[in-house]
Amino acid sequence: MNPAARRTLLLVLGFLAFAAVYNGLVMSPVLEQMAREFGITTGTAGLVVAAYGAPGIAVALIAGPYSDRIGRKPFLVVGPLIMGISTIAAAIAPTFALIVSARIASGIGSSVLFPNINATIADTFPFRERGRAIGAVIGMNTMASVVGVPIAGIVAEATSWRISVAIVGVLAIIAAAVLFARMPNQQGTNRESKVRALYALILGDRSAVAAIGSSFLGALFWFTWATYLVVYFQQTFALSEGLASTVALTQGLGVLIGSQIGGRLGDRVGHSRIVAGSVLLSGFLLFVQTNVGLPLVATAALNLVLSTVIGARFATNQALMSEQVPEARGTMLALSASVAGLAIVVGATVGGLIVDGAGFWLLGAFCFACAALSALVVVLFVREEPFDLEVQALR
Repeated sequence: MNPAARRTLLLVLGFLAFAAVYNGLVMSPVLEQMAREFGITTGTAGLVVAAYGAPGIAVALIAGPYSDRIGRKPFLVVGPLIMGISTIAAAIAPTFALIVSARIASGIGSSVLFPNINATIADTFPFRERGRAIGAVIGMNTMASVVGVPIAGIVAEATSWRISVAIVGVLAIIAAAVLFARMPNQQGTNRESKVRALYALILGDRSAVAAIGSSFLGALFWFTWATYLVVYFQQTFALSEGLASTVALTQGLGVLIGSQIGGRLGDRVGHSRIVAGSVLLSGFLLFVQTNVGLPLVATAALNLVLSTVIGARFATNQALMSEQVPEARGTMLALSASVAGLAIVVGATVGGLIVDGAGFWLLGAFCFACAALSALVVVLFVREEPFDLEVQALR
């Protein structure tokens, strides 16, 4: 694929990633408004986030091997279509139970997207250029945090949370149409192997299994915090929904900056070093933020710094994962997406219990413990070998 075609592909994938991330984040700034409408606690309202992540635990495991066999495009078109329709259904649902059900359906659509987005990038770019490419797509999807979360909060405050959520559903349907029209058709990368054989390749590789475990712990740290970030600023500093959502955009700005730096730095010095160092440092900074009691301006600045640090992990971790078992790349990244879905469910649920109980000081301690364990697993067990399928074929 020539450079111009690669750039076009990254733009298309970036637009899809933007829609998927926005869909996942849109509930964060409206949790308290939803809780008031249905007479439930904020922690209970957080179940709509867990519901969105839950299907990814199983659906990605099924879709991953078939993307290796039949290609990535069918999943990248059908996924956002299901996600968009279900999100609109959640916006008009009359009861909290129906909203949770619609979010589960939306999660089914989204769960096939990121493994196939990153697998498509890995199929197209060699390993030592992959961090930058993944970072570029992360930069585009991070704009959902930068502009999406504040807009979602402001729209919800000016109108209702239902309108804010419905807008995201429409965006996902548009993304499906763009992918269908602009993404070229490509065959699968491993059409001969059976599903069981693809999983056996991964589960028989200690480094690959360790990388999956580390990804779960890192995702658990991040999604626990991200789910209740807006609530943290509302409750800690008595901010309105719209203002808290605006302050929380420091998270998106940080991830945007960090993913660009991290991807390029990982290509130069090694992705595993950036993965381990960034998750450990960001976890420590979060512990400080939630336990020291800094004023609002200082807290917002610290949140920007810790988000920048963890942003460096996002691009490098996906690059590292994509090269653990290259001949089963889609399956490997589907496993990564599956554990991320599990992390969303666990993080939203455990985080809700902590927020409703002990408070944010314990949430920070919990997240730091997850981050430290994630870093330790990478250092001890995950290898980094800069090879591609083409190089393997010559060996």
